[in-house]
This record gives sequence, C-alpha cells and structure tokens, in this order.
Amino acid sequence: MSRELLFEIGCEEIPPSYIAPALEQLAQGARDGLAQLRLTFDAVETLGTPRRLALAVHGLAARQPDRDEEVLGPSAKAAFGADGAPTRALLGFCQGRGVDPADVRRVASPKGEYVAVTVHHAGRPAEGVLPEFLAALATRLQFPKTMRWLEDDTRFARPVRWLVALLDSDVLPVRAFGLEADRATRGHRFLSPAAVPIAHARDYRARLAAAHVLVAPGERRASLREQSEQLAAELGGRIAEDAELVDINTFLLEQPCGFAGRFDAKYLDLPREVIVMALREHQRYFAVEDARANLLPAFVALRDGDALGMERVRKGNEDVLVARLEDARFYWQTDLAHPPASRVEALAGVTWMEGLGSLRDKAARLERLTGWLAQRLAPAAGQDAQRAALLAKTDLLSEMIGSGKEYASLEGVIGGHYARRAGESEAAAAAIAEHYRPRGPSDALPATDAGALLSLADKLDHVAGAFVLGKVPSGSEDPYGVRRAGNGVVRILIEQQRHLDLRDASVESTAALFHADPSLPHAEIMKKLGEFWRGRVAVALDESGVAYDARDAALEARLPAAGGRTRPGWIDPADALDRARGLEAFRGDPRFVPLVVVFKRVANILAKATEPLPPSLDRARLAEPAEQTLLEALERARAASEPLWARRDYAAILPALLAMDTAIHGFFDAVMVNVEDAPTRLNRLKLLAEVRELFLRGWDLSKVVVEGERA
Repeated sequence: MSRELLFEIGCEEIPPSYIAPALEQLAQGARDGLAQLRLTFDAVETLGTPRRLALAVHGLAARQPDRDEEVLGPSAKAAFGADGAPTRALLGFCQGRGVDPADVRRVASPKGEYVAVTVHHAGRPAEGVLPEFLAALATRLQFPKTMRWLEDDTRFARPVRWLVALLDSDVLPVRAFGLEADRATRGHRFLSPAAVPIAHARDYRARLAAAHVLVAPGERRASLREQSEQLAAELGGRIAEDAELVDINTFLLEQPCGFAGRFDAKYLDLPREVIVMALREHQRYFAVEDARANLLPAFVALRDGDALGMERVRKGNEDVLVARLEDARFYWQTDLAHPPASRVEALAGVTWMEGLGSLRDKAARLERLTGWLAQRLAPAAGQDAQRAALLAKTDLLSEMIGSGKEYASLEGVIGGHYARRAGESEAAAAAIAEHYRPRGPSDALPATDAGALLSLADKLDHVAGAFVLGKVPSGSEDPYGVRRAGNGVVRILIEQQRHLDLRDASVESTAALFHADPSLPHAEIMKKLGEFWRGRVAVALDESGVAYDARDAALEARLPAAGGRTRPGWIDPADALDRARGLEAFRGDPRFVPLVVVFKRVANILAKATEPLPPSLDRARLAEPAEQTLLEALERARAASEPLWARRDYAAILPALLAMDTAIHGFFDAVMVNVEDAPTRLNRLKLLAEVRELFLRGWDLSKVVVEGERA
C-alpha cells in the first residue's frame, strides 16, 4: 500500500533568489533520506512560494521492508568453553543482538573459525521514521544568509511560523523551529489570511488555490507569462525576453495579477539599458518592445493579489517609474556635457587600489597592455582598443555611475554610449561597453576584437595588481574578485580560440608595477601568478567536460620555446583544451593503453637516472637492431608530426606518435638500458629521452590512468 506525504515549512517572505535552490535541496534531501530509510516512492515534488517551502512525496511505501543482517561474532575459541558451553563473550554478543545462543552457527573465515548469526530486522512503519527525518531535513536547509528569532541557535532564511506534516490524512508529530506540525496551512496574506486546514495530503494544491495561492512555481510562471504576453500584445508590442526576471517574479508572488502601464515617450531618448534597469531592477517590471526590438513607452507589471483597485495601483507604479526616469534623464543630460576625453586627467584624483596609484595610472597601463595584446591577437583592432583603454574608466566619474548608485552596474555600458555621443569610433565605443565582460560564468563574452583586447587587459591588470599587493585569493576568500577576473581571461581565450602565453602576459601586466616599486619580491610574485593561472586553466578544462587525467596530461606537457627551453602545458589555455580533447579522442585506439604503459616505463627509467644525459644522441653508438629501429621510428614520427604541431592538428599528431609503439616495445624487449658501460647507458637513456620529449610537446602520458590503475 502506498501513501501520500506532505511537508510544508511556512515562514515570513523569503527572498526570491533563495527559493529555487532551497527547493532543490529539499528534493535531493528527500530522495537521499528516503533511500537511507529504505522507503520506496514513485515521485518527489517540491512546491514553493515566498511564504512556504513544501515537499510532496507520491506513492510512498507504507513501511520499511524487513531485512536480515549477517553479523560476525567472536572467534569459535572465544565463544565456547572446553566443554562446549557458551562463554560470557558469546552470551554478551547474543544479548547485544537480541538472539538466542542456540541460533549461532560456526563459519569459516580467512582468520579462522568464527561464530555468526542472522539478525532479523522488522521494517518500521513510515509514520515511525518520518518525523525525525523531516525535522532534520528542514533544519539543514542552507541559505546565503540566515536569521535567528528564537532563543536557541536555530537559523533559517526567515522566521518559520507554521509547519504542516501529513501522511495521507494523519498528522505526523514533526517538531522543529520551536513548532509542532499540524494540518493547518495559510492562504494568501491579504486575500485569505485565515488558517486553511488540509484534510488529506493530496488536497494541498487545491485547498491553497481556493485560498488564492498558486503553490506550484510552474503554474505561477505559466500564469504570469500568459498575462504579461497578453498585456504586451494589447499595448501593440511584446515582452522583452528576460528569463531571470520571470524567475524573480515567479518567486515574489503567490497569486500573479498583471497590469500594464505607460510612461512619456520623451524618456526613450535614454539608452535602452537605462530604461530597462529602471523598469527591471527597481520595480521588477517587464519592458515592452515592438517587432524590431525598439522599446515602447510602456511596461507590464505584476501584483500579488487580485485586480481590485488596479487603476490606483497602475497610477502609483507609473508615478514611481517617472521619478526613476527623471533621475536618469538628469544624469544623462549632465554627463553628455562632459565628453569622456575631457574626464581622462580627472581620473588622477581617483584611487584604483590603495598602493597601486590612480585610475589614470590604470588607464595608462591598459593603453600599453592592449597594444601589446593587439600585436599578438588582433593587430587590426589595436588602435581602437588603445583609444578605448584610455577612456574606459571615465564613466566612473559620471553622474549616471558615480552619483546614480542605482545605475552603477551599467559601468562600461554607459561609457560606451557616452563615447558614441562624443564622436568616438564605433569600435572604441563598443570596446568600452564590452570591457567588463564576462562578469561571471554565464555572462556573454566581448563581441568585438577591440572589446576582447580591452577586457583581457583590464582583467590581467586586475590580477597583477592584486598579486603585487598580496591580495592573493585563498580558500573560499576572494574579496577582490581575482578568481572572477582570471576566469574571465581564460574564458575569452578558450571560447574565442585566442592563443596567448599567460606567462608572457603576466610579465607584461606586472612590468609597470614592478618598475614603480623595485623592492617587490619579483620571483615570488611571478611564481604565485603561475600557480594561479594553472589553477584557472585546470578549472576551465574541468568545466569543459575533460577527464581529470587528460586535463593533467595536457597541463603538464612541455611546450617548446625559443633557445631550447620549454613552457608549461597550461600556458596557452585554448591550446591546452585542444590537446586534452585530442588525447581523449584516442582513448579507444587499441595501441593507446599499451603505449601509455610503456611511456610510463620510459618516464620511470629516466626519473631514476641520476647522471646528466649527453647534449645530443650518438647515432653511431646505436649498434643493436632494436635501437636502430626505435631511432628510425622516432625520426619518422618527428617528420610526420612537425607540420602537424605547427598547425595544432592534434587529431592527426597522436596517430603519428602512436606509430612508434611497436618500435618502443621492441626496444624494451631486446635491449638492456642500464648496462655497465656508461657511454652506452647514457646514449640509450638519451634515445628514450628524445622519445619522451616528442610526446611531452603535447601530453605527459604518465598522468593518464589506464584500466587497473588507481587514480
């Protein structure tokens, strides 16, 4: 027999951004906990509004199944005396397990003969195990910020005011947050404030709907979308797509009721982003646009309730919006009188980071760094990127950003608009608008070359400055957003396939800072920067779905550099990802695993070699046929792979290298490497080193885990 479970936590209004993650925790906690309790179920459903988080479990087993447990007791020698009678050890064991000594049997084990018993555990009814589980599930929910309202240490997103716990029609005695659960929920705060008794768990949604609460987020989302789209169509337009705002409104309301409003068309002279910000961030309104995506002087909003007194509500909302737009219009018109170029020198009066000079100093560094980056990544965009670098931070002095705190998140975007109005090139203006991108993992990347150059320069300078000041992120602490800046650099390079040497970039981005203070510990800072960038690239490869061992093999490669030196494999993030993916693509080749094994053998032999190897291979000393065969295979692989390395054709490189597998295996079968004769030994080691170095140009195969090995 299956049953229906309902558990509701009723509270003061929870912030919208907290609700969906809490419902996910509730669902996962229920699935995991019920599995541990051995209670099967058909489905877990979560429901929630600003005033409640609810769990519904459908088709829940009425009781746990019985189970038998095999328990090993003391050794037979310890369990029975010389006369065969049970000893105190056996009697204690049986008493602890609740079994009769007569039920004990002897069993053989690797350690000798022991006694064992089968313990029968009768399954408990669901109502016997659920109360404690549900109380723990509720109190363990995590939120970004929590409150205390009781005398103990209990914390929750907002004060909890009621609990409902029903198994079918029976109330479960759940105690949490200083409350005891019953069957009474609450309806809409204003439209149905009285207690709403729930006779049976399956009646929950219908009873709340009658009390003016759409408790299912999906139903509220569908309702507000339908109402918003209809209202926008009546205004002659459509809702400007904003999935995040839909989610915010979904978790702000218990019963959505839409209405439309208008504002004076004169405000459409403001940038679209400013109008949308005034609508969205402050009032949670939806912007309305025409078929060409031009904003209309109208909005759609939602109230929590019904249509009673809607004209008064509409008028009040329009008045509030006009006040916001008037402020924005004042900022905009004031700022247009001060072109970005006229504000550059004023940046000298604004400190960037304490100890690292002013924003004017930063602008100079960005100019130089964008020029350096342009030479390597996009020469044609260099002039516009450098002009944008000089002007990029001037909007921080504007009224819109500096004084209008509600529009501060539009920094950069507003600067781009001011640059256009001042006659700057479109490319420079776009670069200014894009240079903070990406702000996070889901944010868009710069769309133009100049924007990408300036964004890279800004983030590289930010990371360099933080490390010079000793503001290195550690653990979960990163108050200066250094990881975010580093992740942005790596995202741009990987997703836009821009090949940049991060070590060279670090040298360039720190040069001016080291020049300003020669006493800084240069070597220590550069070492920490290298570790930081390797970590950021590793995270990016993980997020790209690359297996951890392929990731490590690519990051630990030794890329060739000028003067016979090598560079670490993480140095070029886009290239590292390509190499990791190329490696994964060849895991299915039948030669791959044997070659990895033999590569590790090569690496181990070379790791144990304590003598310095000769600078070059003595081909005349390779007298054994297997030595000659391996040398020939190596030279063929070099010749075949050299043009492939040059054009980064990793899909073709690995097959070329795998062609050496027979020769490598043959070498180990026929040749003793560590012979007594030192010149012969070192020459053979040198041959193996050259084989290894060819692979290390792309991958350190010793990092690859093959079947039978432990990670």
